[in-house]
Amino acid sequence: MESTPMTWTLPRILGSMALAVLLTACGGGEGNQSASDETTDATQADTIEIAMTDYAYEPSEISIPAGQEVTLQFTNDGSVEHYFVVGDSIASSQDGFEQNLFSGVSITKNKQTSGGDDEEEEHEEEEGSHDNVFELPPGGSGSMTFTLPESKAGTYTIACFETTGGEKHYQMGMEGTLTVTASEAE
Repeated sequence: MESTPMTWTLPRILGSMALAVLLTACGGGEGNQSASDETTDATQADTIEIAMTDYAYEPSEISIPAGQEVTLQFTNDGSVEHYFVVGDSIASSQDGFEQNLFSGVSITKNKQTSGGDDEEEEHEEEEGSHDNVFELPPGGSGSMTFTLPESKAGTYTIACFETTGGEKHYQMGMEGTLTVTASEAE
């Protein structure tokens, strides 16, 4: 009877070894897949989706790398118009920042509004030459694409300066932080 368990154990050991060899051989494919996933994740990290709601940004804390092209993709899920403005400290007039993050930075803006071309032209006129301002009507979406230089590394405030009921949206909680991280020396 003792030979039966031994006979039964030997096929198990051999089968386990064969399975281990097979899994190890297939494991190389998983390693290649992981490298591919990392590349995809890095590419996706260059586009950050931001929802504007009444009265918050989601997410409210954003981190972007200096020296790399980044796209901020916005949707206004709120019932009123909202702005995305970034700077250091709020000006005494409370209508903007003392220093704007995007001063001297080339920005490509793209907007889609649900109200049609006339509404879009009106918003472009309101923004004027303020590269630091990105505004959207309710239901609108759009993007800002830019590359920030290393000199812009630091933490900035995000705020909405639109007014509802005599109060600025940032005073109602529509604010956040944007951190520009310096690239690591290789």
